[in-house]
Amino acid sequence: MQQYRLMGILMLIGLLIGCSTGSATPSPTHAQRPAEVAAPTQTAIVPEPTGIAPATPSSAGGYAIRFFGSSTNDLDRIKIPLGTINSSGRLTSSRPVNISGDLTLEFWMKANAADNTAPACDGWYYGNIIIDRDIFGGGDHGDYGIALCDGKLVVGFSVGNDDRLLKGNRTVTDGAWHHIAVTRANSGQVRLFVDGQLDAQMNGPSGRIDYRLNRDTSYPNSDPYLVFGAEKHDYAGSRYYNGLLDDVRLSNIVRYLGDFTPPTAPHAADANTVALYRFDEGSGTSITDSAPGSQSPGELKPRTGGAAQHWSTDTPFAGSGTPLTPRAYLPLILRS
Repeated sequence: MQQYRLMGILMLIGLLIGCSTGSATPSPTHAQRPAEVAAPTQTAIVPEPTGIAPATPSSAGGYAIRFFGSSTNDLDRIKIPLGTINSSGRLTSSRPVNISGDLTLEFWMKANAADNTAPACDGWYYGNIIIDRDIFGGGDHGDYGIALCDGKLVVGFSVGNDDRLLKGNRTVTDGAWHHIAVTRANSGQVRLFVDGQLDAQMNGPSGRIDYRLNRDTSYPNSDPYLVFGAEKHDYAGSRYYNGLLDDVRLSNIVRYLGDFTPPTAPHAADANTVALYRFDEGSGTSITDSAPGSQSPGELKPRTGGAAQHWSTDTPFAGSGTPLTPRAYLPLILRS
């Protein structure tokens, strides 16, 4: 009898510990900024292809990039050359990241209001700048940028001197991760999505927005680059993004026309992905392009203190694994 009781107790313990995995606003160009701000001296929704397996996060969720809102000196940012740049600062050939027409730019961000204090603005370059593909002065072929003003996203596109601003409505500086998507059609239609929900839209300038090849510039260290986390020209008085950025994907199509379910894993690198920055290097200053062909790599320019401070394990995917969930069982009563 004691043997049967012991076996029953062991069975009960095994069962109890069971778990299962369970609004468009015209805005001034840089050339039209107030005098006190001086220049430095220096189509349809396309689903993911079924033939490509979705990307999955690492067990630790990978890494994100941390920016600190530092100013000037070409630091505390990521710089991605738009192509081959010669000794005169001219772009002599384009990489895929130098998009001309249809565009989807999407990423994850996490920021606090106290760290990003730009007030409401009528030009994205007055905000805490997250992404800067500006050129100095008028837009030439075209340029664009994304920033935070009054805790909301603003998106600017310009072609020549036609410079327009889309103002978002939802506050995103709440210390939580948010998926952001900006679509721009060659016709000029621009949409801003926050966590898969349409936040704002406008009719922007139409036509090509790429950086023109062999264009003369007085700013060879900033003009022919795509920059994350900073105002690329280091304008006096500019504001800089202070927060986390992860999994930036640029595509040569308009991926979203209406509300969608935000991703729960890193963006897929499909045939329409022209550049993809996962920031999973975890150390150093080299930024890998995970798009097919890996043709548009970049460089982290650390602030004083080195590169290590810019790599964070706080990512939108860190908790994406299904947790172990204890199961509830009725007590097993053994009778002799």
